[in-house]
Amino acid sequence: MKNRRDFLVLLGAGALSSARLVFAQPRMARVGWMMTQAYSPYGEMTARGFIKGLAEHGYVEGKNLVLERRSSEGDIKRFPAMARELVQAGVDVIFAPAKPMADAAWYASREIPTVIATVTDPVTVQYAKSLARPGLHITGVTTANAELIGKRLELLKDLLPGIKRVAVLLDDDALRSCREEMNQVDAASRHLGLTIIRVSASRREELDAAFARAASMKAQALMTVPMTTNHDIAHLVADLGAKQRLPVIHDVSNVTENGGLISYGPDFEDIFRRAGHYVARILKGEKPAGMAIEEPRQFVFSVNLGVAKKLGITVPPAIMVRANKVIE
Repeated sequence: MKNRRDFLVLLGAGALSSARLVFAQPRMARVGWMMTQAYSPYGEMTARGFIKGLAEHGYVEGKNLVLERRSSEGDIKRFPAMARELVQAGVDVIFAPAKPMADAAWYASREIPTVIATVTDPVTVQYAKSLARPGLHITGVTTANAELIGKRLELLKDLLPGIKRVAVLLDDDALRSCREEMNQVDAASRHLGLTIIRVSASRREELDAAFARAASMKAQALMTVPMTTNHDIAHLVADLGAKQRLPVIHDVSNVTENGGLISYGPDFEDIFRRAGHYVARILKGEKPAGMAIEEPRQFVFSVNLGVAKKLGITVPPAIMVRANKVIE
């Protein structure tokens, strides 16, 4: 009888000890992370910001966080399948930075909280009822790129007095989900008296022909817009601009760092860092419906003087004074 009692005591103690071990293990949060290219200058820069933002709120991969990364490797048509896969994996939050990714996440699930980072106007596309009170399952940061498109065209006019014809490089695969940007291009060009020439390149091998067409159509400069693939092929865009002697303006500063002429846009690394904060707050229990969507706080205006010299362009003092990053 005593042996049986001792055995039960040991069994109970063992069960209690096992229970303590189970409860002592921190729960691993699971975040689905959608991206276009895992390894690229833009992808690495924004990933650095996102991971930093998570860490600032105590979430570290491998410690208390699992990041379920999914990359389309430049093929936008893969986003819907990626989003469904993340839903099936049972992630706690989906990080879908750009509009095509967020669209895919929206159709895959309207139950899993979704965080955005570079969607131009979340209210217009009905992701949110307002920036202050989104009211649905999507929140995060907006880049306000629609307004910035007009400012980039103004910069081109300041840089190149008398300019009349500007080529705009598009990714037709992404155009349907990013029409707001092109609406702003059309509105701003009318206001500034510019003629817009649309050239398309959905894949790397189409870029050369797109730049050649821009040159043949007498474009005096080229502007890339946020939904194009050139975030991840900045060096190719810069090289082709030099080949066709077309000044290129973009929204991401890594284009000028890779040989482009000029860029003006939000600090994308900071935007992704703040998106990391949103994901962390949701993991801690906040509801996206009540989390105000934030606008950009920092902007980068970058000029490459070496490229300007090669193109025979004298950068006006007014531009130099406004630039916060100058590449010699």
